[in-house]
Amino acid sequence: MIDKKQKILVELQQIFRNELEDSELILDYESSASNTDGWDSINNLMIISSIEEKFKMSFPIEVIFEAENVGDLIDYIEKKSGI
Repeated sequence: MIDKKQKILVELQQIFRNELEDSELILDYESSASNTDGWDSINNLMIISSIEEKFKMSFPIEVIFEAENVGDLIDYIEKKSGI
């Protein structure tokens, strides 16, 4: 059985693949802008926008700046979305 965090990770991976135009991209909880090709400040805006649309939520600016990796995004989404 897939847990909540894994379900969110699968959804995020698809968003990142679409936004970064990399159909083979594999994300994990430690994936970050510093270790993921193409994830720069411009693409980050598009990624966050797509995540907000998918999960029908908004990220406060401090969450966007303080999130260090995909795991931090997953934790916030899980907490706020009630998935």
